[in-house]
Amino acid sequence: MAALLLYRASAGAGKTHTLVTQYIKWALCDTAAFEHILAVTFTNQATREMKQRIMTALHSLANGEATALQKELFHMGWTHEPLQVRSRELLSRMVYQYESFAVTTIDSFFYKIVQSFSEELCLQQHFAVEMDEALALEESVALLLQSDLPLLQKWLVDFALENLLAGKRWHIAAQLQQLGKTLYKESFKLHEKALLAALEQEDVLPYFLADLQSNLLLFEEKMQKTGKKALALLEQEKLAPEDFSYGNKGIIGYFRKIAHTKDFAPTKRALLAATAVASWIPKRTTKNEQLTRVITDALHPLLVEAIALYDTEGIRYRTAIAVARFVYSFGLMAALLKELEQYRRRHNVLFLSDIATLLYQFIQENDTPFLYERIGNKFHHFLIDEFQDLSLFQWVNIKPLLLNSLAQGYDNLLVGDVKQSIYRWRGSDWRLLNHQVEAAFEGTKVHALRTNRRSHKAIVSFNNTFFSAAADQLMRYLEVTLSSAKEAAAPLRYEWEQMKRVYGDIAQQLLPTTQQGGYVELLLFKSHPLDTLSKERPNGQLRVQKEMIHLLKKLKNRSIAAKDIVLLVRNNREAALVEELCRGLYAARDGYMPAQARSLVWDHVAVKVIIYALYYLNSAEELMHKIALIQTYSNYIGQEPINWHHYIGRGREVTAIAVVLPKTFWDQKAFLQSLPLYACVELLIKILFAEEEAYNAVLAFFQGMVLDYCHTAATDTLQAFLSWWEKRGKTFPLPVNSDEDMLQIMTIHQAKGLEFKIVIIPFCNWNLDHIPQKGPLLWCAPYQQAPFHYFPVLPLHYSEMLKATYYAQDYYLEHMQAHLDNFNLLYVAFTRAKEQLYVMAPLPEQEGKLLTTADLIYRSLVACPTDKSGGLSVVETLAATVEETPIGIRFCLG
Repeated sequence: MAALLLYRASAGAGKTHTLVTQYIKWALCDTAAFEHILAVTFTNQATREMKQRIMTALHSLANGEATALQKELFHMGWTHEPLQVRSRELLSRMVYQYESFAVTTIDSFFYKIVQSFSEELCLQQHFAVEMDEALALEESVALLLQSDLPLLQKWLVDFALENLLAGKRWHIAAQLQQLGKTLYKESFKLHEKALLAALEQEDVLPYFLADLQSNLLLFEEKMQKTGKKALALLEQEKLAPEDFSYGNKGIIGYFRKIAHTKDFAPTKRALLAATAVASWIPKRTTKNEQLTRVITDALHPLLVEAIALYDTEGIRYRTAIAVARFVYSFGLMAALLKELEQYRRRHNVLFLSDIATLLYQFIQENDTPFLYERIGNKFHHFLIDEFQDLSLFQWVNIKPLLLNSLAQGYDNLLVGDVKQSIYRWRGSDWRLLNHQVEAAFEGTKVHALRTNRRSHKAIVSFNNTFFSAAADQLMRYLEVTLSSAKEAAAPLRYEWEQMKRVYGDIAQQLLPTTQQGGYVELLLFKSHPLDTLSKERPNGQLRVQKEMIHLLKKLKNRSIAAKDIVLLVRNNREAALVEELCRGLYAARDGYMPAQARSLVWDHVAVKVIIYALYYLNSAEELMHKIALIQTYSNYIGQEPINWHHYIGRGREVTAIAVVLPKTFWDQKAFLQSLPLYACVELLIKILFAEEEAYNAVLAFFQGMVLDYCHTAATDTLQAFLSWWEKRGKTFPLPVNSDEDMLQIMTIHQAKGLEFKIVIIPFCNWNLDHIPQKGPLLWCAPYQQAPFHYFPVLPLHYSEMLKATYYAQDYYLEHMQAHLDNFNLLYVAFTRAKEQLYVMAPLPEQEGKLLTTADLIYRSLVACPTDKSGGLSVVETLAATVEETPIGIRFCLG
């Protein structure tokens, strides 16, 4: 019976090996079986790696080499000679029918499906995919700012004023682009059609704004009226604030506040005064009788009225404030959407984010058997890698194909690790792998890959114990947070339970052959005295720099190669700081040379030669193309530059080219001009770099770019490619050369899926929640009460103020999700190391707080170290050492 195989693979547990093994098992059924297997990854690099691993494994089988895969196939019933013959036949067929070797990114797969439905989707023929969505947004914002429509101008002024009030720059182009990025996200696209339909009704927005403003003013008038009435009574009775307890800081201060400001929340003294009249009157007063009468007859009833009004209508008022802070952007978002749509039509493109959306909408509106007939029946088996990175739209799009495959009796495979889900900001949904797949597919066969094949014993043992303790601490904290959510707590309890499940079984096993060594060191340091004086380098960065210098010197003295070390940071700002420090060390001959910031593909001389050759072939009579080609090729071969004044204008430019370029180029010039783009580039490389092996990696990367362009472009003519190259292609960065002996500096996101002998995490102190003022935009379902029911969805900025609104549940859900995201980042960072792991983090500034990863490390290792299973501390469980030093606490294992 067909089954959906679900593998939950922890870091370093061999998920790629599992995928390759299963692929080959299915492909060996017959030599044509591979044509009906689709393997889906998320990046081009992962695609290339998986293809290479499959081909290498088949090559080993074809040669009869004794491997773990061969042994496994023998257990399945294969014998030596038939397996070797079948593998050889399969490998040969895959080479000759390489285009049928379907290992692809999920975006490329969906693009091909959309192409096959282009007529039904009303798309123009030969459309291309615009990869640079930021460039399209920049052009659209520029056109928007040039508009002279009065209403749009009003929205822009309101937007600028709001930015000024929030302390941001008045120049709003950057803020508009940030706002526009929301339009590419699935969280918006899920509601895009309904929202646009509502905005197209011209009366809806003005009515909404009027109703919103009316509610705000009505509540403010009621509260201010109560406050002013109390103050008027005091004046009438000739009483001053000093006649009451605490003067202006007491209950009279509250009346003043609600009368003259928009801060209506009752103070602690106001709440006490509402229940205890005696608290109004100071102990020593000569006006006891008058005060008692005024308080009992008038002031106390006014206070009770104000507090009751705040309790009953305050939540609507606070919600209206939260909505009003962003509602002015409704018009701008609608205008930006129209500009982006015109960009699509003008350039005949779709954005990368459109692909999954179009298919999702098509599936929602049509019978899915139509999808099976067009694409599903071609593939029998599906393998999906990094399943935790799948988005909702991608899942809905591929789910019918899995159902169809299973119904026809074919197995399918999904593999991923929820603990490595760190791309929720890009649309991924960890809940799919965590529990939703099993709920959607009855009889799913779940397997856990728990054997760590990457790291040495000390690192695996540390991660097992630490993440068990840290997850327990985090989930307790979130549970306490939920308890303050009041009415929102009950619906969120299920989400909390599912999050708890993510790290429910963290422990990894070791292979019998695993190296027994390994080393882990965590330094929890005290802040440096100068840290408090440095605005540029806060949060203990000066201390980190000093310790990092010491560590790098120590590693260098032990003759450890630079390429075996990676410095993992949270963002590009930290990367720049670390790189600057490492360059200073290297210049002083006291450290490693850091890998340079990734240079662009256009910066490489070999790529320049190919591009200028293509320009020349496309327009051979253009003088500048001749000059560019000959000069660049002269530089490449080390020849003195041509003195062009001897040639220009004398009809001898071709002679100059002929002097330098290989004769083969001239012999095949006409043939090159007649070839398709990819074939032309391939032949140019053979002609111009026939005996050059040093540039193989760069030229192979460039060929890959050309191949990707040919697969996604509306037309692959030479002219179209060169146009794309100027606009987008030349901005691609070159991949890092892993053979260079340089110190790697990477963000944690860049390092995901990679491994390094030695990992150093110098700034292990990122926020567990979103940074204030930089929270995401939440698309919240409407509250079915005026004035929040006009639109199908409302955009609200994530901030703590939402806790006291109708949208508290949305706030707490995002709060929980953000904490899981940042905890997963910690897991990804700690599991990259093979031999040694070094972590640096500051000691908490406030005991008991859980705001950063540093706080979590401290609480898990030092403050609350009890292990729930055996009553032992983490230190005792691991037989680790903890040393108190003048600079802080040093935790060592191994």
